[in-house]
Amino acid sequence: MRDVRRVLLAMLCAASCAAQTPVVRAHLEPANGILVGQPVRLVVSVFVPNYFTGSPDFPEFELDNSIVVLPQDRPQNSNEQIGGVTYAGITETYTIYPQQPGDFRLPAAEITVSYASKPPETTIAHVSIPVLIFHADVPVAARDLDYFLPTTQLTIQQKWSSSPRNLRAGDSIERTVTVTATRMQGMLIPPLPLDAPDGIRVYVEEPVVQDQKTDRGEFVYGRRTQAAKYFIQKEGDYTLSAIELKWWNLSTNRLVSAVLPAVHFTAAANSNYVTELPPEPEQFPIAQPKHVSLWSKYKFWIRVVLPCGLAVVILFWLCWRYLPLLYRWLQLWRTRRENSESSYFRNLDLACRRGRATHAYGWLLKWLSRAYPDVTLHQFLGRAADPALSSETNKLGASLFSKHKQDAHWSGKKMAELLKQHRKTQIAVTGRAQNLLKLNP
Repeated sequence: MRDVRRVLLAMLCAASCAAQTPVVRAHLEPANGILVGQPVRLVVSVFVPNYFTGSPDFPEFELDNSIVVLPQDRPQNSNEQIGGVTYAGITETYTIYPQQPGDFRLPAAEITVSYASKPPETTIAHVSIPVLIFHADVPVAARDLDYFLPTTQLTIQQKWSSSPRNLRAGDSIERTVTVTATRMQGMLIPPLPLDAPDGIRVYVEEPVVQDQKTDRGEFVYGRRTQAAKYFIQKEGDYTLSAIELKWWNLSTNRLVSAVLPAVHFTAAANSNYVTELPPEPEQFPIAQPKHVSLWSKYKFWIRVVLPCGLAVVILFWLCWRYLPLLYRWLQLWRTRRENSESSYFRNLDLACRRGRATHAYGWLLKWLSRAYPDVTLHQFLGRAADPALSSETNKLGASLFSKHKQDAHWSGKKMAELLKQHRKTQIAVTGRAQNLLKLNP
């Protein structure tokens, strides 16, 4: 009987230990009925027992034939009961835009997470994100098209530099056509035919494609602007063909046509527009050629063209040799600046002063990982030896993860002042912000 009890006790202990490990969940929104070009949200949530001691390292990944928009540092915090244990959770959302029809399989990826398995000890775990598969398709009604435009709203507009009326031979007029599609990329909008009948010469300019995105990187709208100049070569009646653009309405699940009607106008004769050949030049006696020395003949090329050519070659070589290095240096400098300790602290201070508890908690963990590597939140508070700072930090955690959130009166402004004073003291001791990691134990 005792052996049976021991076995049952061991099984219960094993189950309890297994239950108190990080949990990862992932799902797609929507999961079915996905169209090419339609945004698909990949929602990934990681849950840990007790609380996080560092910001989870969500992975970056690419997916063939699609555009993947990575999370923009705005995680969602939550808490949940799993197996009778309170778990803290952080959720990140990726946005995927499939560019071609077919099956898409998300690559295998891991999340590195640090949490308090046995407070105040920190445990580092590597958990795998479930592999998900989705299918993107094109509706049957749109499969015969050379392109596919899935959107909730599409507008097409045109503007003329002047009225098409009262035109004469020799005149020119400019036409600008703009297509705007909601929640999609401008690169998916196809080129429009801006042709003209005989008697009119068309000069088409390079199209302008632009995208408007949110601060999370999601597409608000895409826009394609095309312009062309029509030169009237001769008088007559002309008709510019109608422009039709078919698109798929995601709200009604129907194929819709956006049309610019045909344009009719008449070009009158123009007496000032002369197309005759110029008169024959007058005949003059041909002078005998004079002997010219090579120096007189080529001195302009030697004195001016040759040095300018050498200067252009040298300038081109310098640009080819050093511009990529300068660009990479600027990119590296920008990345270091955005991920510096001072930048993280500014975001933390701003989140606290605005009273945004979720953002403040996330930036606090990130700032600690930058200012004090390998130091957990608990260790930081212990070494800081500031009861007021510890109290506000505990109130912050309670306001996010405690069952009795209404009892936690967290003051973001007070916490910001305490952190600012602590950082100022550390800088005075160490000499500069980059040496904050020399926190006194």
